[in-house]
Amino acid sequence: MKAMVLPKQEKIEKKPLKYTNVESKEIVNGQILVKVLANGVCHSDLHIVEGDFPLPASLFPLIPGHEIVGEVVESKSGIEKGTRVGIGWFYNACGKCDQCISGHENLCPNALVSGINVKGGYAEYAVLDANYVTPIPDSIGNIEAAPLFCAGITAYSAVRRINPSVNDRIAVFGVGGLAFYAIQMIEAMGAKAVAVTRSHAKVAEEAGASEIVEKPSGQYDGSIVFAPSSSLVNDAVSSVRSGKTIVIPAVMDKIEVPFSSFTWEKNITSVASGLRKETRAVLNMAAGSGLKSMVHRRGLSEANEVLSELKNGRIMGRAVLVP
Repeated sequence: MKAMVLPKQEKIEKKPLKYTNVESKEIVNGQILVKVLANGVCHSDLHIVEGDFPLPASLFPLIPGHEIVGEVVESKSGIEKGTRVGIGWFYNACGKCDQCISGHENLCPNALVSGINVKGGYAEYAVLDANYVTPIPDSIGNIEAAPLFCAGITAYSAVRRINPSVNDRIAVFGVGGLAFYAIQMIEAMGAKAVAVTRSHAKVAEEAGASEIVEKPSGQYDGSIVFAPSSSLVNDAVSSVRSGKTIVIPAVMDKIEVPFSSFTWEKNITSVASGLRKETRAVLNMAAGSGLKSMVHRRGLSEANEVLSELKNGRIMGRAVLVP
């Protein structure tokens, strides 16, 4: 099969991903082989390729990709051939540790990660753990479904950690692909999304934000920071009410926040992708209420170019690779 293979971590300018033939792995009991129909491109893919997430040499060559949508072509599980399924960041978890037993498999220290510990979706076929895939409703297209398995889940998890009530005003900092989902989810829950952006007001408007501002104003009932900016974190913390939550899904080297900014029991937390039940909730939301996706279809062999465009801020929304 054809795949985009990463022999070693290098800057994307060197076009480190190689479009080449690789052998497809034989499946074992509990696994399925899918023909990849679409794979979303995540900023984490860029971090993996460029070495921002250093990985041991034993994992290379690897095939990135963790927003996988595919059709089952071979099964050694209860999932029938022809079923359309998807999987995200977490390939599987051990099911035995305290985190798994308590229902937090996304925090399992023994979890395998798609596109890192196991071959990902930058390929024509992928071997998946049948227990961790989610069937995709017929009403959601392949291109639209792929980003839901990481961007959609992450946005949903962030919103759920705030758990907004009706008419709560939730500030969203950094309007892009993830925020596009989060704004819709906040509004669908009966709360009011306040998009804080200086350059992407049209995107926020398309997502249905109740308010669009360039700077935070007033006191919010929660905040989500999607942009990797310590200054935005400070803005988010200082602009929420006492006892409320600031969620930071963004990846950044460090955050510096004055202690005085988060007194009065303000809570700062992060997101580790999401649970399987949250994946089902996101897909049901997309199928039921028509959760919109802002996606751009590209060919699998264009992965280097797509990641370069992502690095340079030339992709608004989510790019999706199609073999």
